[in-house]
Amino acid sequence: MERRTFLKAAAAGSLALTLPSLAACGSSSSADQTGGDLEYWLWQDDATDQTWQQLADQFNGLNAGFKVNLQIIPLAQYQDKLLTALSSGGGPDACRFKDWWLGQFVGQNAIASLDDMVSKWDGQEDVLAELYATGKVPGSDSLYMLPHQFVTLYMYYRKSFFKDAGLDAPRTHEDVLRAAEKLTDASTGRFGIDVRGGAGGQDQWAAWMFSGGARMVDEAGNVVLDDPTAISVNQQYLDLQTKLNAAPPGSTTAAFAQVIANFQGGQTGMLIHHTGSLSALRSGLGDDLGVIPMPSKDPAAARTLGSMSGNVVLQSSKKQQQAFEWISWLATKDPMVKISTSKQGQLPVLKSAAEDPFFSGDEAYRVAIAAQAGALSWPAVKGTAAVANQTWSPAIQSAFLNQSTSEQMMKKLAEDLRR
Repeated sequence: MERRTFLKAAAAGSLALTLPSLAACGSSSSADQTGGDLEYWLWQDDATDQTWQQLADQFNGLNAGFKVNLQIIPLAQYQDKLLTALSSGGGPDACRFKDWWLGQFVGQNAIASLDDMVSKWDGQEDVLAELYATGKVPGSDSLYMLPHQFVTLYMYYRKSFFKDAGLDAPRTHEDVLRAAEKLTDASTGRFGIDVRGGAGGQDQWAAWMFSGGARMVDEAGNVVLDDPTAISVNQQYLDLQTKLNAAPPGSTTAAFAQVIANFQGGQTGMLIHHTGSLSALRSGLGDDLGVIPMPSKDPAAARTLGSMSGNVVLQSSKKQQQAFEWISWLATKDPMVKISTSKQGQLPVLKSAAEDPFFSGDEAYRVAIAAQAGALSWPAVKGTAAVANQTWSPAIQSAFLNQSTSEQMMKKLAEDLRR
């Protein structure tokens, strides 16, 4: 299943689209009619998996009042198609959604607030409390997205490599830097860790930044990615390559496939990723695979990157209450366990689902779920898409080549984040 990166590149045209005032839009779409079925859009990580359809069939069998129709759209096209539909007054009643899209859509009044509906929902207390923040935009306390599934980044390490080097598993950034240097022996083709400057590397980097105490925005939504803390934490990440030479050749432009191959093949001793690669790594490495929380500046108050796939109700829908009935049913225990243990599975957002033996009986899942308490997300501001998909890779690659400083890199990212 494709879960290699949280931030999928949108087509170039998507960022230029703007939505007119939806109150002024006329439409003959099912989303604007009071009768008929409920239209729900989603993407699937595995296009062959039938779990989503099975859930819709189950819900439709329980509910005599209306039926849910699914429209499955490839993730690479999803955001563009939704923007285009909404700009012409169409679109679904509810849809699956990424947390980092919120800034763009909420700013165009395209998504309905869920505050009143959630306040009357019996299941609200079962959701892990910290995860509600992923459905809000900086500077606002209104909830626009109901949490559904999430991932958090942690660290994989090769136990035998650390044992042979006389090292304990790292707990802090300083531990990672020391281990990366000690594990590296270019003459044997072994290195400490990939720095992954290619596609998807922004998530690994963001986990490092957050765990080091840096922030992208403050509580009011002001961009602070270029403050002294962020510059210093970023410099440590750059040091893995520029100072310690602890990353293998090609790492500064590497994407997911290369860093996974390096770790599985014994070329690197540490890897920052999430449970999406757990099954494959276990299959290849067995008991030599170690899983630990993301090493942090303060392990007692650990931070990492998290990302949420939730559900939203569209402002243009005339069936908002029905839409909420569907998305809130998805956020109950049995449907949650079903989707989270399927090929589409990520981590469940419910306390009750997290107690299922599939998760509670597995150390790696326990580490990942516990990490949500300190997880931060890419901010739901308009500039996030451009930074993650366009600016970040060339900016960090330039810094890895000593063509720019950490400060220059962070000022560039902050400037684009503010746009």
